[in-house]
Amino acid sequence: MKFKLMSKLTVMIILLGFAVSVNGQTATEAVDALKDGVAKSQAKDYLGAIESFKQCIDIYDQLDEPENENRATAITQIPGMQYKHAIGFYKEKKYDESIAAFETLIEYSETYNNPKNLKKAKSTIPKLYYAKGVDLLKKKEYAGAIEALDKSLELDPRYPMSYVRKAQVYKDQNDEANFKLSIDGAINASVAKNDTKSEGTAKQLASSFYLKAGVNAVKSKNYTEAEKNFKNLMEYKEVDSDIYYQLAVIYNKQSKWESAIEAGNKAVELFANAGTTKDAKIYYELGNSYFGKGDNTAACDAYSKANKGDYAEAAKYQMEHVVKCK
Repeated sequence: MKFKLMSKLTVMIILLGFAVSVNGQTATEAVDALKDGVAKSQAKDYLGAIESFKQCIDIYDQLDEPENENRATAITQIPGMQYKHAIGFYKEKKYDESIAAFETLIEYSETYNNPKNLKKAKSTIPKLYYAKGVDLLKKKEYAGAIEALDKSLELDPRYPMSYVRKAQVYKDQNDEANFKLSIDGAINASVAKNDTKSEGTAKQLASSFYLKAGVNAVKSKNYTEAEKNFKNLMEYKEVDSDIYYQLAVIYNKQSKWESAIEAGNKAVELFANAGTTKDAKIYYELGNSYFGKGDNTAACDAYSKANKGDYAEAAKYQMEHVVKCK
């Protein structure tokens, strides 16, 4: 009986000694994994560092030591390593890889309770889709650009420059309807964020688009389209004398005399170059408007004011040979 008791004690001691040895060795491996993670981090091997930190955590989990300080240290390092990995792709303009890496960062930040990096990831991903869209726009890969910009807006509907870039795509494609929708989206988002710079960029882009479209429509004698474009222009650009002058020309071409007179007089009212001969073209159009309406007295008055500079000869001819002003 004594022999058996001694044997059992011996076995227990041996087993206990073995367990201590294993546990000691495993704890050492956990520390080594932590150190390895730090070394790989310093060497900018961020994915390798993450794997080492994960190994450290796993070992402590196996040891049932959830409160171990080294384990806590490893946990804090993983999101930061993933962020550096993700931002590296962005700097290389590898947008798809960077997006995927930031999505992984979201997972790590949620798993390891890291709200700071979670916020970074969620705010960065829409910007990455924006950057991808801009890159594809420059390459004239329009379908891909729209897809990326739409994804950016899906994730952050209040990012005005994504709307602006969409507008640039539609401008290149001469898609006026979608261009206007995108510009209006950019302006609304800018106002919501009090982003006057983006709002100004959107309005400038729209002004350029509609001015060019209006002028081209006049040249091609598509006056209905020209009128529409100049009226759209007035939504995005501070209304000036030139816009009303163009409308006066357009209405005269369509024999809309009353509208032409109204636009012409508004152009005169807003004219800001007093003392020059640059208003002669406005008065010449007004002369045409009044003559078309049958008001020769007003036509003569307008032509007389247009009788200067580049319009002197044409105005004089109208007064002497067409209207026959007294």
